[in-house]
Amino acid sequence: MGWLQSTSVEIAKSSGEISFQASSQVSSELQLRADADGLHCRMGAIEKSWSSDEVTALRSVKVSGAYPPLWKMELKSASGGWIDVLDSYDENSLLTMMEGISVQLHVPFKEHTGRLVRRDEHGMGVVEQLGRFPDRWPRPQRLPSISLTFRHGPGSVQASLPTQCESSPLIAFWTSIALSAALGLVILYLSTVGEIFDYAQLLWPVMTTTVMLVFWMVFNSRSGELESSHRLRLSATTISIQPKFVGIVPLRAKIWAMDEFMDIDSDEQGRLSLVVAGRRYTMRMQRREAEWFVGEIATQIEQLMVDRIDAVRKEQKLELSEAFKQFDTNNDGTLSSTELETAIEEFGIGLSKNQMIVLMQDMDKDSDGQIDYQEFVNRFTDRGTGAEEEE
Repeated sequence: MGWLQSTSVEIAKSSGEISFQASSQVSSELQLRADADGLHCRMGAIEKSWSSDEVTALRSVKVSGAYPPLWKMELKSASGGWIDVLDSYDENSLLTMMEGISVQLHVPFKEHTGRLVRRDEHGMGVVEQLGRFPDRWPRPQRLPSISLTFRHGPGSVQASLPTQCESSPLIAFWTSIALSAALGLVILYLSTVGEIFDYAQLLWPVMTTTVMLVFWMVFNSRSGELESSHRLRLSATTISIQPKFVGIVPLRAKIWAMDEFMDIDSDEQGRLSLVVAGRRYTMRMQRREAEWFVGEIATQIEQLMVDRIDAVRKEQKLELSEAFKQFDTNNDGTLSSTELETAIEEFGIGLSKNQMIVLMQDMDKDSDGQIDYQEFVNRFTDRGTGAEEEE
């Protein structure tokens, strides 16, 4: 049986990232450490360790029917069996701990959200994965049944995601709102019995409901459990996600650098998972729709890089042939990765080195390590994204 972790967790990485350490408090302190020797857990006088050779994989499991919600971290032993290591009420910290452990032990891990991270993907963001493993991002054909779309805006694309709140906090929210309104009506009734009616007394139901609503908004600002119907916006350098409170009230959009877009994955049930700056967004779709969305994200990221170069080219009023000549510094009729990188820096386009690797692969259709003039022109004249223009 796994040990129980509270919702209060402290995580520390030692210098040089030689080990991963985490601690939390239940009835006694729980300490966890992963290093080259293996995984070590201690709670009070109880200790348990698994050597690095014993651990072959990690996974998280959501306990069905548990309230409050409970998650498990399990490790797969070399003998083939799964061992329950830790139970937790804090989903995000458990997944963060699991990721830190898997990096140190160099093992794959699978989250209950549907996200799978292989041994060779640890610590890589989406752009770096695109550059290193382009074949892992398939572009399935869009079926007529797929309703999800990307819409183009100025220098960006956006999509509305069918995310949903967890049922437990959502039920608790609406129940508490109804009870607070009922309480206000009761106070209103009692305050008017035998008294002259005063319209100011109508504030009681409003006040009780407002207090409860403020409480839930503060709760959501820390947990995000009442956010749904997210809107995803991508540019060449940033990713933005705007949620709606209980799927109704738009909240402030959060913006991160593209390097903080860490992963996107789907499983065979169509469950989609996005990881941005340590925050996970999950949603359920049809399997084909989820597969298409993952591939389309990669396509859109590549297209946004091309659009960024094209926008700078147009600002400087250069024809494609003139831009190619300025990029081709040695005048050999092709662009090398070094020439492309130099041009992007000199033109102030602002793409990272990982993005340049992806851009080179995207333009170099014959995979000869060079971009010839025809490949260059074709990439800027054939968008091929399938995204709709924003109305």
